[in-house]
Amino acid sequence: MTKVLVTGASGFIGQRCVQHLLNRDFNVIAASRTALDFRDARVETVQVDLLDSAMTRLALEKLRPTRMIHAAWQPVHGDVMASPRNWDWLKASIDLIEAFREAGGERVAVVGSCAEYDWRYGICRPDTTPLVAGSIYGAAKNALRNSLDVFSKSSGLSFVWPRPFFIYGPGENPTRLVAHVVRSLLEGRPAEISHGRQVRDYLHIGDVASGIVASLLSDHEGPVDLASGEPISLRELVLEVARQTGREDLVRIGARQSPPDEAPVVLGDPGPAEAAIGWRRELTLGAGIADTIKAARQSMAGQEKTRA
Repeated sequence: MTKVLVTGASGFIGQRCVQHLLNRDFNVIAASRTALDFRDARVETVQVDLLDSAMTRLALEKLRPTRMIHAAWQPVHGDVMASPRNWDWLKASIDLIEAFREAGGERVAVVGSCAEYDWRYGICRPDTTPLVAGSIYGAAKNALRNSLDVFSKSSGLSFVWPRPFFIYGPGENPTRLVAHVVRSLLEGRPAEISHGRQVRDYLHIGDVASGIVASLLSDHEGPVDLASGEPISLRELVLEVARQTGREDLVRIGARQSPPDEAPVVLGDPGPAEAAIGWRRELTLGAGIADTIKAARQSMAGQEKTRA
């Protein structure tokens, strides 16, 4: 049976990709810088630091996977958009993909980002919207995609570039918007946001992971956007969390300043993904928020039990 290597398998996206592959009866090699325990006989774990190219090459020579999902990157929170560490991950990713091909790898799905687009255009479409990133993070992703496009043509490697839009869901870093608001309201603390008129395209992590796996298993080459195509303002998003937690009284709209150059609208087009890889979003925003709140409640209950 084909084994699929998943990098960043301990991360927000990688963990879900592993589970979706298992649901499709694949055997998985889960790679992470930290020790892993998936408790499933179909998962082989490997501890490897992808920033160490020699260690990476040794691991791939031993494992020799034929397919790979590359989800590892510096976590997308804090100053990641402007961090020069993105260049380290660009180089590490190039080294990884070259080593994967040399070890007999045939097809790779590399997780991109909507941050590759020029957000000044509002609605982002792969064939019409310029790929002019407004951050180091987006520029590094752009550079990796361009490098992979050239490398695939010269090496015969098959590649697909699933490009998610705004992701939320269980396991998201607590500094990110949805996770922060959910946790604040469940703990009875005010949730402070800006004016909230910014319009975005949000997807639940489960739908994102299913799209990444679908892209790997398809015959599609190159980029494919993973988007809902349904606009929602940040104000509406936060109020939906508040409604489901029953804590509308704790929402503080306008309590924070928004960056003066923040894009007012960033939306994707889900149509091409359905045609190219047979994928579309399954969870509505309301259902996705409910799942996120449920997971947060369970996590908090577990923490309370541990403390007790």
